[in-house]
Amino acid sequence: MKKFVMAATAALFVTMMSRGAIAQDAGHSYVANTAPPDAFLALKRFPGNGPRIMAMANGTKLDVLFRRADGWWYVKVWPTGEEGWAFSGKGNKAYILCCTNGESAAAAAPESAEVEIRTFSCQQLWFGRNSVFKEAGYCFKTQRAISTFGNAGCQYDNINDVPLSPDNQAFVSAIKRAEQMKGCSP
Repeated sequence: MKKFVMAATAALFVTMMSRGAIAQDAGHSYVANTAPPDAFLALKRFPGNGPRIMAMANGTKLDVLFRRADGWWYVKVWPTGEEGWAFSGKGNKAYILCCTNGESAAAAAPESAEVEIRTFSCQQLWFGRNSVFKEAGYCFKTQRAISTFGNAGCQYDNINDVPLSPDNQAFVSAIKRAEQMKGCSP
């Protein structure tokens, strides 16, 4: 089955390139602007109504590998490495926000992410921040976080022990600054 999926993905890339898909640099982007009742962006095997690979919460870090003119983008999720199609947005609503370019990722990520993060609601900020900690293995304490993310597979009871990459540390710090600026409750 895995060989079939890999072959289908390779064929899909050839089709994409022949239909005008645009190759992108490997800058980091983040899932944003999703709201209940479906507070996630679906990662799919194929554009449109293809099978779902996973649900990506606000704050999920990814690289955009290809963009199609119809809004479907081929992305790679960090740190899991899952690849698939995600719908980038419609109208004035973007579900994937770019915060770095490939050449200046280290310098641009915190500033660009912070500018975009300031537009998030308190709920989106909370969800984005906690999705980073969920991904890193934190064991949540509040009923709100447990009911939203669960504690399956958690490894760290103390939030200060949770290992975060420099990019995720910068992202969480930017979210915390935005939460303080907006007066969001923890």
